[in-house]
Amino acid sequence: MMARFGAREIGLGIARDPRLDAPRTVPADDDPGPFFLFFGAQPGLWIGELWPRGRAWRNGLSEAGYDTNFCARWSGGKNFLEIGRQGSEVAIEPDGSVYPCCLKTRAPLGNLTEERLEDILASLRGHPAFEAINAGDPEAMGLHVGWSREDYRSASHVTDPSGRPFANPCIGCDAFFDRHLGQELRRLRAVRLAARGVTVEAGDRQHAIR
Repeated sequence: MMARFGAREIGLGIARDPRLDAPRTVPADDDPGPFFLFFGAQPGLWIGELWPRGRAWRNGLSEAGYDTNFCARWSGGKNFLEIGRQGSEVAIEPDGSVYPCCLKTRAPLGNLTEERLEDILASLRGHPAFEAINAGDPEAMGLHVGWSREDYRSASHVTDPSGRPFANPCIGCDAFFDRHLGQELRRLRAVRLAARGVTVEAGDRQHAIR
């Protein structure tokens, strides 16, 4: 892709490609280049299956199967509640919306323009659905409300926008958020704000499913 511009590749993004085990090309100090490093979702590299989100989803490009558990991977939801510990991450949008993973759940967990991150995460600790995400085990999200692992797997099988049969745990997570967690997140937010003396107005849809 970059050869026509005279640029040489000097490294790869982290992933599974055999080239990652090859000795790294390190330019000499006096080598003027130009060079490039491609870090991102290219076939067979890093998140090569592509998340079932955005254009990859709309255009039927994701190759992730049901055995691809993004939740348990780096940038997934695993350990998102372990604030202050190594490996704990959340995703924060420019508008302040907080998500447990880079793929983004169907609704944000809270918003930093009105609350502290520590308070948002503390309110989720102990909640079975969010503890399941924290454990990287999304199939367990609904066990406390009667959603068995079989129910979760069934909800994870859909037809994607290109007409292909598709199954991935992220789809089951979306379905569970749609049916159960949107209202629960609004309730938790109201409780947190009330503890600070803030009243949530009727019709406030800060955490509407979108």
